[in-house]
Amino acid sequence: MTRKDLTSTQAGFDLITAFDVDIDTFGFTVDPENPYRCFYFQRWRALHKGPLTVGGQTIEATMKEMEAPISVFSVVWTPDQKVIYEQVGAVVDRFEGNTQGKGAIFGMLHTAGVKLPGGPGSKTFRIMQRLGHLLNTGGRSFSEESDIPRWWTSKSRGADPTDAE
Repeated sequence: MTRKDLTSTQAGFDLITAFDVDIDTFGFTVDPENPYRCFYFQRWRALHKGPLTVGGQTIEATMKEMEAPISVFSVVWTPDQKVIYEQVGAVVDRFEGNTQGKGAIFGMLHTAGVKLPGGPGSKTFRIMQRLGHLLNTGGRSFSEESDIPRWWTSKSRGADPTDAE
């Protein structure tokens, strides 16, 4: 997903209004095999304090507190210091926190009561993502092919199973 689509999708949820969010970022380390990649961790905590719009419906504040599991992130850039890839939110320990293993934005949706039908590889989740794109119900789960850089070789999109071997 491109940064443009990620930002647009998150704005469509109005997460900033719906949640008070505290993100603790720590543990920056450079990949010993790729000096242009940096790994770091985040712990997200939030309070669902306002209405949340998801898929055309509004969910009123639950006043529930979220503590998501620690997640690892990474950023890759070019020698010219241009960011070319960000990996966001791979959960480190799914048994930590109170979101049933869901991290970051997915943890916030869980806290608001949004039931997601599985994770990566889930046939139901994949169908829902594609149907959402066709019906234009707000936000994207993956970017248009024309917006994905040519150097990106994976054909996996959204909740598709990983195609790397």
